[in-house]
Amino acid sequence: MGVVIKSIEFTIPKNKENLNDLQRENPNWDVKKIYLKTGIKNRYLSKKDDDIITLSVKSAKKILRNFNKNKINFLIFVTQTSNYKFPSLACILQNKLNLRKNIQAFDINMGCSGFIYALNLGEKIINSGQGKNGLIICSDVYTKYIDKKNSTCRPIFSDASSAIILSKSNYNSIKNFSFGTDGSGAVDLNLKENSKNIFMDGAKVALFAMKRVPESVKEILKKTHNKIVDIDKFIFHQASKFVLNNIYSILKINKKKIFENYKYLGNTTSSSIPIALKVASSKKILKNNHKIILCGFGVGLSWASVLLKWKKINL
Repeated sequence: MGVVIKSIEFTIPKNKENLNDLQRENPNWDVKKIYLKTGIKNRYLSKKDDDIITLSVKSAKKILRNFNKNKINFLIFVTQTSNYKFPSLACILQNKLNLRKNIQAFDINMGCSGFIYALNLGEKIINSGQGKNGLIICSDVYTKYIDKKNSTCRPIFSDASSAIILSKSNYNSIKNFSFGTDGSGAVDLNLKENSKNIFMDGAKVALFAMKRVPESVKEILKKTHNKIVDIDKFIFHQASKFVLNNIYSILKINKKKIFENYKYLGNTTSSSIPIALKVASSKKILKNNHKIILCGFGVGLSWASVLLKWKKINL
């Protein structure tokens, strides 16, 4: 027996901000230089009356149109921008989505590696026999915590939510995981209590990613007895052009094996990998039995990778 990703849906706010908007509001910024480094043209910002709950409900309702909500055995909610100290927002979502009351529902306070962490926990729940189907929701609204003059973070981050159905299957899709944590880098990307502005030391975070992501990918390859050439597709957290291009170069990955979508969506934190999977699948870039390595990395500092043997998702 195994576990597969059954379906993926996502929600992007309608409010779009582009490079012209940045230049108009910050005439002293070198927008051309910013674009050359980030590779990001557009980002999406949630409205004042939108938050992670409203975005999550939209994504979840999309995915539950084609899946019986009464078959959901657990709900894992990934976020770092909760507007509650408590309760767990998974409890609020259980009620808003009218899911059964006899389910597990809990939050994971993780950033850009959070989806891989949730995938790991979901697989363990299913393989332990505690349930056959789970709903993973990733949602963050970083832009609500970024000052308009914040030249490090504003050109990069977007708001989004994603919903993923994870199910028991005869097809064994999830092969192996690799995880890592380095809390000494917590100061390099954080949002302090009562602060309204995310701090990021871009240079240090980039160096961290260029060191840890290749190590994590190599660990997955070793665990699964594969080489770079054996992998059909690589989908990394959609951080920025500079970070990703350096990772590809270090690992010597053929660009034809890469899927990217940060240019038009920005960095959607914990939703970036699920969104990329959905878009790549919709474009028929991912095919049955493709070997795919996913890697999330960022705030924590933390990183996580997984090797999947792809099974076509419901579109």
